[in-house]
Amino acid sequence: MEQFDPKSFEALAYAIEAAHSHDVGYLDTVRTTVDALAERLSMPGSMREDLAAAALLHNVGRLAVPQHVLHKAGPLTKEEQEKLKTHPVVAAGLASSLPVPHAVVTTIRHCAERWDGTGYPDGLKGENIPITSRVLGVACAYSALLHPRAFRPALPASDACEALERGAGSKFDPGIVTALLSIVSAAHGVGNLKQGPNESASALAAIASAQRESLSLADLADATTRSLHLEIVAETILAHARSLLGDATCVLFLPNEREEFLSAYAANGTNRRHLLGSLARIGAYHTGRAFTRDEIVHTSFLPNDLILRDVSDVWTPFRSTLILPLKAGGAPIGTLNLYSEQPDAFGPDTLRVLRQIAALAGRALGNAQRFAAVQETAYTDALTGLRNGRYLREFLDREINRARRESIPLAVLNIDLDNFKPINDQFGHARGDQTLREVAEILTDHIRSYDLAARYAGDEFVVVLARTGRLPAETVANKLKRATLEHGQALRKVDPEFPELGVSIGIALFPEDATDMQGLLCRSDAAMYVDKQAHRSGRQAA
Repeated sequence: MEQFDPKSFEALAYAIEAAHSHDVGYLDTVRTTVDALAERLSMPGSMREDLAAAALLHNVGRLAVPQHVLHKAGPLTKEEQEKLKTHPVVAAGLASSLPVPHAVVTTIRHCAERWDGTGYPDGLKGENIPITSRVLGVACAYSALLHPRAFRPALPASDACEALERGAGSKFDPGIVTALLSIVSAAHGVGNLKQGPNESASALAAIASAQRESLSLADLADATTRSLHLEIVAETILAHARSLLGDATCVLFLPNEREEFLSAYAANGTNRRHLLGSLARIGAYHTGRAFTRDEIVHTSFLPNDLILRDVSDVWTPFRSTLILPLKAGGAPIGTLNLYSEQPDAFGPDTLRVLRQIAALAGRALGNAQRFAAVQETAYTDALTGLRNGRYLREFLDREINRARRESIPLAVLNIDLDNFKPINDQFGHARGDQTLREVAEILTDHIRSYDLAARYAGDEFVVVLARTGRLPAETVANKLKRATLEHGQALRKVDPEFPELGVSIGIALFPEDATDMQGLLCRSDAAMYVDKQAHRSGRQAA
């Protein structure tokens, strides 16, 4: 039989686990507990290998159980219980298609049997249950108790041990429960059991570490579901990554507006100010290749990999780099980079943890990006590409609050096109739409990057000028009128029949004209109609 390579299936097993925050860390605790029990029970090497493979693969059967059943907060119905009981059979069936010994398949199939014969799927009893299945069953129960479920919080090790003791002789093999309690006692001091041998204490020190890691990953999974805003999700990912990985510098790279580059969207740790906003060329060097080739990069630090920001801080040299590509829905969305001042700083454990962080991060970032895209659509005028009235109201409300808080002025310009109806009537609505897009471009070209131009309705626009009093606002209004007039004149040179193009603009200021959003919009609208009437009177006089 072809040799079974656990690494080939780890990604699948951990991806299944990462799909729900309640499950994160469960698998690591099962695998570590199984190893400790196998050592304590002096199981032969071949049996240990079978047990390790079964521990990795036993949970894939959950794919055949609907999520609403797996994570139901209340009691399961009879039909739901029967569906849940299919998971060891499905997992065993999948394992049978892999190059694993038959003992692995048998171990998985019977890991949910009970010592008293009331388990499933075959109702085996006592020592008729394979010992590897009995060990795996105890390890699964212990790990499940240590992790939160929809219907209860995670239990401390002492409570988990008490639950196992209560189940010994009915649910579980009492000898295996005793072995596990002894190991847990050695590492945690749980109960009044005697200390086990040093190797058992060492083994369960690893379990204790796995539990801490599991809780941190569960916290990360939970934290990334609390917000869909990309900035918050990014900072949350890096904060949890650094808490799990120690002193490593963590950087999140995402594609930026310049399509040939990734940009450091978030960073923490050493050299943060240099790294935040730095660029990596897609397809080149370490970061760019990790992104385009979907491959892990584990190497020494390469200065040419990044185009760093020029800041005054002293640069601290890095000597190690670990980069994992991030994916959402099978598509690349960025990279998660670790840097260290020490050589060869990132070992197998760091890579294993980072894989799980990357799986959670990819899912969370993908959700945040989809939310941002939907939000962008909801806030954008489809015709002109400007912000729409909905966004205008939210933006203006924020700016009014800031102006009030900081005692600074704020100007609102209400802008309406002159002679727009003749354009639609004589040249058609397609040309009218094009004119609106051209005016929108004029507006964005003549205001500052932190000001706002929005299409309010029809041929009416609103510009919000932060920190702007009356004279500067009038200056901007005059620039907009002149630019629109010159654009109209250029159009008439091409087609003399094209109507004269212009804009009427009304200005309202916070706080002298109004102190709330509705007041500013109404006052600027009234001032715009005064300006429009003046234009009409001027044309009639001419």
